[in-house]
Amino acid sequence: MTLRTDRVQSLREQRGWSQRELARLCGIGESVIRRYELGISEPSMASLKLLAETLQVSADYLLGTADEPRGHWGGGNITDEESEMLDTFRRDGWPGVFRFGAERISK
Repeated sequence: MTLRTDRVQSLREQRGWSQRELARLCGIGESVIRRYELGISEPSMASLKLLAETLQVSADYLLGTADEPRGHWGGGNITDEESEMLDTFRRDGWPGVFRFGAERISK
């Protein structure tokens, strides 16, 4: 699969990040980001995952297999709260989701 270099660059610029800043956030070299954006090299699966997580989009979006930045969620849209819960799960696992739910119930 080929990385959509235009999407990487656009997402980076939307956040006001330089190539150096994106590289720092991903823990990879600035020249690596430059090569990705120029289409000179393709990211490994691990680097693609880092890019997607850092840019807060799906890997499918970066590869051009999905047109929705957050990917496909069973053919429907998810709410902001559902997205927040998923982000919590990715960051903190089930304990985070339980805390997330407990906070919502106590409101």
